[in-house]
Amino acid sequence: EGVLVDVGEFYNATLDHYFITASRADIEALDSGKFAGWSRTGRSFKAWSGAGAGTSPVCRFFSAALAPKSSHLFTANAVDCEAVTPYPAWTFEGVAFRSPLPDANGNCRDGTSRIYRLYNNGQGGAPAHRLVADATTQFEMIRAGWQPEGYGDNRVAMCSPW
Repeated sequence: EGVLVDVGEFYNATLDHYFITASRADIEALDSGKFAGWSRTGRSFKAWSGAGAGTSPVCRFFSAALAPKSSHLFTANAVDCEAVTPYPAWTFEGVAFRSPLPDANGNCRDGTSRIYRLYNNGQGGAPAHRLVADATTQFEMIRAGWQPEGYGDNRVAMCSPW
């Protein structure tokens, strides 16, 4: 059984990419400057560190296919995870955390809130994704040309426990 963890967001202005992590090692490396250009955005959401009833593993993938603009992709959708895993441009790095899934209409169960995933349509010469916990930021990203991805009309990718 997992424990509730914070999934923190980082941003790299040079790459115009976002990255999320619940890993203490990742956070320490990013905060120390080991990977240049990354800084905290101050945004985060909750997830589970391990298996729990009603949760789905969130697969973490990395691609250096368009280096130096490497990118991460996170998905809680098992079909997406299976589809991306054999794709040569993406390397499966493991399960990042666990999260409840929304229903087919994008609704999260009681005690959880929506997490939206957006795709940059390759703007800036490389693919990038962002997971956000509020609709206002989702709409700002859409206005900037990003595409929403997920379940239902609101394009919910996963749910975050409170």
